[in-house]
Amino acid sequence: MRAWKRWVGGAAAMVIVAACGRRPDAGPAPFDVAAEFAKVTAAHAAFAAARGRLDRAGSPPPAGNGGADTGERVRQAQAAYDAAYANEQRVLAGFLNQALNLGPARPETRQALAMYGDAAVANAAYLARNGGDGRQARPALAAADRAYRALGIPPPAALTTALAAADRPPAPTPTPTATTPPRRSTRRHRR
Repeated sequence: MRAWKRWVGGAAAMVIVAACGRRPDAGPAPFDVAAEFAKVTAAHAAFAAARGRLDRAGSPPPAGNGGADTGERVRQAQAAYDAAYANEQRVLAGFLNQALNLGPARPETRQALAMYGDAAVANAAYLARNGGDGRQARPALAAADRAYRALGIPPPAALTTALAAADRPPAPTPTPTATTPPRRSTRRHRR
């Protein structure tokens, strides 16, 4: 009976020693600017392609393609655009969080910042073009503007213009005026 207890005790001690004796982790991997910038470039290309599909989906179909369901095509393109925009913003934010701290003067950081501003301007233009409230784009535009200003770089003119447009209230939509129906004549024509 004692041998059994020793064997279990020895096994438990081995498990504890093995669990406690692990090598420490090496820590977080170093930030590879080139590899991370390649991810940013791929996400930006996917966003540009989705933006192009959305623009084409909103245009009238070709003459020979009358059976295509334009509404469904626009909904699918809109869903793809929204997903690509969200993915690009996520990838860009992750890259810029690291790159702005480690190498703000690097060309990759500046290019990623330009992509970030371009995406915000494109989203604001899409909202304005399709009747959405341009003020919804203000947070993304303001974040891009702050990033430029934090680095001491003047923001691009397109970003400044889009930010000013987002600050303006939307233009009122004209309401149709009520018209009175034409009166029917009560006279009868005699013949």
